[in-house]
Amino acid sequence: MESIPYDKRSGKIWFDGKPVNWSDVKIHVLSHGLHYASCV
Repeated sequence: MESIPYDKRSGKIWFDGKPVNWSDVKIHVLSHGLHYASCV
């Protein structure tokens, strides 16, 4: 199964309180949740 890069995915994802396109979602590279998943 081939992995699709996140910026190339179709559809929407919940971000900042609203559904947005995958290609429009951006987070800071130093985001604590990205590295440690403390926001899950």
